[in-house]
Amino acid sequence: MKPFISFYRPALLGLGLSASLLLGACNKVLDIAPEAHNSVADFYKTESDFNQGVVGIYNDFLPIPGDSYWNLSELRSDDIVVTVGLNVQRDYADINGYSATSQTGQFETTWSDYYSVIYRANVVLGRLPAMSFARVPQFTAEARFLRALAYFDLVRYWGPVPLTTTEVSISEAKNLPRAPIADVYKVITEDLTFAAANLPDVYAATDKGRVTKWAAKALLGKVYLTMYGYPLKQADKLPLAKQQFADVIAQEGVSASVPAIAPSYKTMFQTVNDNKYWLFEVQYISGTGGLGSTAPSDMGFQYPSQWVTYQPFGPDAGVNPNLLGAGWPKIDTRKAATIDSGYVDTKTKFVSPRIQFTKFLEKGTTAPTGTRDYPNNYPLIRYEDVLLMQAEVLNEEAGTGAAVPTLALTYLNRIRTRAGVPVLKTMTKENFRLALEQERRWEFAAEGQRWFDLVRTGRALTVMNQFIKDNAVRHPTPLDEHDLLFPVPLQEMQINPGFWQQNAGYN
Repeated sequence: MKPFISFYRPALLGLGLSASLLLGACNKVLDIAPEAHNSVADFYKTESDFNQGVVGIYNDFLPIPGDSYWNLSELRSDDIVVTVGLNVQRDYADINGYSATSQTGQFETTWSDYYSVIYRANVVLGRLPAMSFARVPQFTAEARFLRALAYFDLVRYWGPVPLTTTEVSISEAKNLPRAPIADVYKVITEDLTFAAANLPDVYAATDKGRVTKWAAKALLGKVYLTMYGYPLKQADKLPLAKQQFADVIAQEGVSASVPAIAPSYKTMFQTVNDNKYWLFEVQYISGTGGLGSTAPSDMGFQYPSQWVTYQPFGPDAGVNPNLLGAGWPKIDTRKAATIDSGYVDTKTKFVSPRIQFTKFLEKGTTAPTGTRDYPNNYPLIRYEDVLLMQAEVLNEEAGTGAAVPTLALTYLNRIRTRAGVPVLKTMTKENFRLALEQERRWEFAAEGQRWFDLVRTGRALTVMNQFIKDNAVRHPTPLDEHDLLFPVPLQEMQINPGFWQQNAGYN
């Protein structure tokens, strides 16, 4: 299924797009007969129509790795530090320096990205029950999985968010309340439970890239583990997470959708291995105009001519020295595969000392036709994540002061062995938590995991206050609990003034 085809947007989202306010701005339309009648009301008639609609939901994830996992999650974490002394306003600097407000434009962009996914999912889901073709359960499960993934990120960024599982009009959307966090998670877990029960184990080669039941189980386990942590702290979710991860791990080497971990860290991120080692990934392709990835450009600051033709547009920021020096050994193959420390341009002879993330850049590629046209897929669910999360669950089950369970160490050491670093020996539960935190930081650097990990484990304020101190970030007071959420975008607050209450600590 690579690449996902482009899909027309059948209507305004009805939720999350402040552009809906512009509907009343025009009182005339051109009197031109349409060439096609592709409205929502009359489009969905055949199995092919619904397949196109489901593919359209996938297609809405194309901008999310850049708009969400990089610009909100990575830039909020301690992996990146914006250049000290930046004297112009930049969204990325405000997010990284904890000075962002409801007017920060990136919040509106990301919010709208996710609600576009939810809208498209609800449109399809509202029409599938009337159909009787064989793939109705599969299409329903795909749409519910993608909706759950969108809500999962929304609730982690903003806490209470507008919640709807049906298509709503613009006027109805304006009056949707922000649902409590627990209510949002209830919908997420219901959607993923249905998805895991109704998605295929594998697909035909022509449909490669669609979500499988094992990806749904992996995400459901991650949701349960998050519910176990901050802010819900629901202890009963730990065994539920354990079962989902165990189900996935049992399929390693059994199901074609759950391969063993890649023998080489670096090769996982090369185009030739797309849809080979990850449980679920955003599909990209170059040369089609709009279906390429922006990840290498999002993360880079400047590239030499031998790496790629086009210069990136990433932030005036660098890799936090703490990440480089936090015990990350040079022999760890993940380090060189993730970060470059300077270069010499072979044509211009320009020497750059710039340290930057280049994990998603295949050096020497000629595929891109521009800065937003890279072919490499982006991982949303990795098997390594399942192994490390199950190690975390097993360790959490141990008593205070107890030694880490052997199986938890086994899972963690599989990741370390692949990276070429020594295995860890037995340690206490508390020490293993910190070792696991560090391992996840190295394994998933630049993939948008770090911030979410720090928040759910309750470590965000400790780590990020130290980050502010170490990097002389201009912040007048220590971070507190309100900094764990973003402000609801001002444009969304203004759609129905006074209806929603802004997150605490923001105007």
